[in-house]
Amino acid sequence: MKPVVLVTFAGRQKRMEILTRYIRRAMQDGIIDEWHIWDFTRSREDHDWVTREFGPVRLMRDKVPYQTKGEVSRRSPFRTSVKIEHDLHIALVPNDGSDHCYEFAIGGWKNTYSALRKLNLADLSVFDRTEETMVWNRSTPGVLSAGVANQIVLSLDVDGAPTLFVNDVMIGRWPEIKLSAGASVSIRGGWGADLELCDVSAPVRRYIGNPMEPMPFWQAYDYYSRRIPEFADTLFLKCDDDIVYMDIEKLSDFVEFRRANPKYFIVSANVVNNGVCAYWQQVAGLLPSALGDFERPPGGFGGTLWQSPQRAAQLHDFFLAKENKYMPLTQPVIDWTERQSINFIAWLGKDLLHMSGLTRDDEHALSVEIPTFLDRPTAIYSDFVVSHLSFGPQERGLDVEPLIEGYEALMRAKIPA
Repeated sequence: MKPVVLVTFAGRQKRMEILTRYIRRAMQDGIIDEWHIWDFTRSREDHDWVTREFGPVRLMRDKVPYQTKGEVSRRSPFRTSVKIEHDLHIALVPNDGSDHCYEFAIGGWKNTYSALRKLNLADLSVFDRTEETMVWNRSTPGVLSAGVANQIVLSLDVDGAPTLFVNDVMIGRWPEIKLSAGASVSIRGGWGADLELCDVSAPVRRYIGNPMEPMPFWQAYDYYSRRIPEFADTLFLKCDDDIVYMDIEKLSDFVEFRRANPKYFIVSANVVNNGVCAYWQQVAGLLPSALGDFERPPGGFGGTLWQSPQRAAQLHDFFLAKENKYMPLTQPVIDWTERQSINFIAWLGKDLLHMSGLTRDDEHALSVEIPTFLDRPTAIYSDFVVSHLSFGPQERGLDVEPLIEGYEALMRAKIPA
């Protein structure tokens, strides 16, 4: 069976904790095979939570600071397998409480030299270096290969002196360094080189985007579209981090519909708090007139629900109070040719062929530009209902705390611990 990979752009802890319970159950049930968490967090607290919660790092963009990777000791060498074109950085932080550390720059200076630096621990949080920190360097032309996963082995001898091998070539040995208590190992790329950790294949894993990039989502599409042979047979789900309800009993049906209907470029779930879906929900008689008129958003974008915290709160309150969460539209599938919000969508891996270079508005590209170019519709799948907490304009006046509490209670009723 072709694998199912869920992609989530993370992450706000208070909103994402509910989603996490649903997805872990879906993985336990075998509906989702892998969960790729793209860390686009905007606060230290959220980044720390994502780091604790969601498994090892698979990819680090070039401006991402050091991430812990493992340990090295006299009994146990550090090994990893990486794809990177140049500037692989490995930091050793001694376990003896020292206030200094060591940094290997492998394939620096455009993959021509390697160096060893002795740094203060605080220096690991920044990229700039001074000449005074360098204690060793040598010419290593072509030490890293762009075409393979490079094999890195770092060992300590009986005295704690490190020796470094890259692709079975000894880069150096440093008997003057004594790490008899071992060291923790951190790793990063840098200077225009992204780092992919090829030995990470955990079902739940992280991909870290460059910090504070204004429109960061292109980094995910770029990653997958550069690896079409690897992902061509994959079925992708993509959901926002603030999906706070999911009809998990219908998720498998949604996946199978997506798999069986390749004519659609993307297929959306039937989303609560989504302008296009709300229009069709009211046409189907599911949203009473007392909640107001949910108009068809012009061109599928914006509209009164999208910009109104009051209307969003009323819609969520209505849905939470509704005993039956089933929301059947006028048809099992609504074909759509205008823009729609991509809060929870599915696409086929073979369509990554058309998803390169999404450095602009990914929503407009995926729901309008590319489908129009290919003359393929998009769709809304009626039977699979999810609830989306909020859009940006709604945030300005929406009290999310009682809504999160309500959805958390609903989640716990649906998925007991």
